[in-house]
Amino acid sequence: MATSNTCFVIMPIGDQIVNGETISYSLLKQRYDDLIKEAINKAAPGLEVVRADEVALSGTITSDILTRIMHSDIVIADVTYPNPNVFYELGLRHACKPGTIIIKDKNGPKVPFDIAHLRNIEYENTPTGLKELSENLKRYIEHFANNPSHPDNHLLELAKLTGYRFQEYGKEEYDPEEDKISAFLSVMKHPELMEILMKKGSGEDIDNSVMLQSLMKYPDVAGTLFKTMVRSGEISLGGTTQRSKPKALGIKKNKKRR
Repeated sequence: MATSNTCFVIMPIGDQIVNGETISYSLLKQRYDDLIKEAINKAAPGLEVVRADEVALSGTITSDILTRIMHSDIVIADVTYPNPNVFYELGLRHACKPGTIIIKDKNGPKVPFDIAHLRNIEYENTPTGLKELSENLKRYIEHFANNPSHPDNHLLELAKLTGYRFQEYGKEEYDPEEDKISAFLSVMKHPELMEILMKKGSGEDIDNSVMLQSLMKYPDVAGTLFKTMVRSGEISLGGTTQRSKPKALGIKKNKKRR
């Protein structure tokens, strides 16, 4: 899912009960449409603005929401009304990357102690408040654009200060020797394949079609070999063979001594 040039808004979605008063879904939706989203659009016209209920059911945290929290350029969290999902999603974002802006209604409930120290923008739900919120958001967004790697919360600041390295996912480390050993061990489980490869490695002329027919009997081995050869450059996905199969497994032809 593309998240370039995007802004995700974190805020309560369903009805909220605060100090005995019910804040309805429709009231929150109106605040989002007429104030928050409008202010963002004025501050950064090219930014795609999305709220959780536009990508998921109310009350659920789906993979799509998590993806937007992790990858959106800007995340704006309205903490006016205490809500577990809001605080959880804000914490997730703080652990992922910079580019988070916290906002709250100036006339709303007192912010919980645990996040009271976090820098935030106060707004008023009025025409003048809309203008001021837009101007403040513009300054923040421009700052993040000019300083994309600068930590914007205590967690990231501490991580930078202490040299903490976050776990990286999706980047599989490639060890060519380990790949070859794994492929060779898979071949050793099948004497027929082992015999063919040993003959080819010793210089005997073995037709490739014979090897392919043998490999077709053992799909698990064929898959391991194919993966190893693609990753090592032995073959390309276009089908171009660059080196012989035995070499990919560390089996070389015996050269005659002069």
